[in-house]
Amino acid sequence: EAVFTYAEAIADEIDYIGAGTVEFIYDRAEEAVYFMEMNTRLQVEHPVTELCTGVDIVREQIRVAAGESIADLKVSSKGYAMEVRINAERMVASADGGYTFAPSPGRIAKLRLPEAPNIRVVSAVEEGDEIPPYYDSLIVQIIAHGRTRNSVVKALREYLALVEIEGVYTNLALMEAILDDPVFKEGDYDTGFIGGFFQRADMPAVLARSEARNRSALSAIDVEAIRIENSDELRVLSPRTGVFYVAPTPDDPPFVEVGDEFDVNQPLCLLEAMKVFENLRLADFNSSSGPELFAQDHQFTVTRVLAENGQTVNQGDLLFIVKPVAKKEAKSGEAKIAAAGDD
Repeated sequence: EAVFTYAEAIADEIDYIGAGTVEFIYDRAEEAVYFMEMNTRLQVEHPVTELCTGVDIVREQIRVAAGESIADLKVSSKGYAMEVRINAERMVASADGGYTFAPSPGRIAKLRLPEAPNIRVVSAVEEGDEIPPYYDSLIVQIIAHGRTRNSVVKALREYLALVEIEGVYTNLALMEAILDDPVFKEGDYDTGFIGGFFQRADMPAVLARSEARNRSALSAIDVEAIRIENSDELRVLSPRTGVFYVAPTPDDPPFVEVGDEFDVNQPLCLLEAMKVFENLRLADFNSSSGPELFAQDHQFTVTRVLAENGQTVNQGDLLFIVKPVAKKEAKSGEAKIAAAGDD
């Protein structure tokens, strides 16, 4: 009741006309509500409100903009609704034991979003579409509506099992795991939920499920793909779609230039996708389960840079040509530690 009253008072105070979203945060310990911000637009979650109120908010905002009145608008309150946002992103385990989310632009090779009772799907893509690296990673909204929260969670979980998206990684497996989580099912959670979820969930299983659901249409970069015939040179291929940058800023020198010598942990460039910048290193191509594409114990040198600064590159595009030049020499400290370990 308080947030409804406050939202109305804020809009009245500034003579606001049109659709808008007022955001609050609730302090559970203090039982206090605080104003955060007002967005002078619809939020991506507006279908949740539409299903619960019976109001087509998009239609009504157009009517307001056209000068019509919504004074007689009837707003009901029926049931419960919840939205799952499916993003084109890949969950990756980080070295510190946490998890990060990397953008996954590319071509959608397969898309299955079947019709189902009490499920509304808002999709920006079709099978065969390219998801570009320039925008937000959201590709599909799935909204369930029902009489109770429990029935909605159950309906969403059952529907996600029917969804198929291949060609890009998505957060489908993570959403399934959250809907299965007992704390989430109980509904007693706050903004600290995700940290606790990562601790109690079987995250290796979630990662494996993510790989199984989304990887099948992705072409792997293997040894044969990087070798250059009759040469010791190796190709460095773009692992994903993105914008290629040679330096952190226009004023900085390039990460590497032709003739530079470096190891596998040296950043070669930046790839930017969906407003996220990531360093690309030779070490990123080496997986624990596959062959070592770029030897960890070697130094390398750049012989050619093929991509242009600011150029959009696709998965598999040629970025650099490199060649191994020497094995890395162990530092004196490393040698002493190894000797101590042998003793």
